[in-house]
Amino acid sequence: MPAYLVRSIDSRQIVGLFFVDQAEHLANSVGEWTEGDGCEYVKLPAGGIVWPGSAVAVPMSPGTENDANWDMPELPFSSATMSESWLNLLYGYSPTLRWTKLKPRRKPDSTSPQTPTPVTGQVIPMRRPRC
Repeated sequence: MPAYLVRSIDSRQIVGLFFVDQAEHLANSVGEWTEGDGCEYVKLPAGGIVWPGSAVAVPMSPGTENDANWDMPELPFSSATMSESWLNLLYGYSPTLRWTKLKPRRKPDSTSPQTPTPVTGQVIPMRRPRC
């Protein structure tokens, strides 16, 4: 499954790393975090996130969720880094790097016309005065 790096067009801040079957599905995943209209993406080459040296054992053992003193452990990303191929892209060392504007999510197609909203209110009969 391909990996994509998504960033904000204006600020160039990273939104995240996303894994989707096709770039067309990327807007749905990005939409969970931010408006995709202001984002662009690049498909990442082979590579990944690595933990040099010792790392946290997986699965982590946080304890029992029903326990009153249960705390979710912090994810061990502070000691992680990216593979060289991803770092080269991140720092702009790739001369062929081309960002693509994220296409907005498609709205569901509707085959039936929209039903008009019924008017609610009270009908008051009016009569002409007799002269």
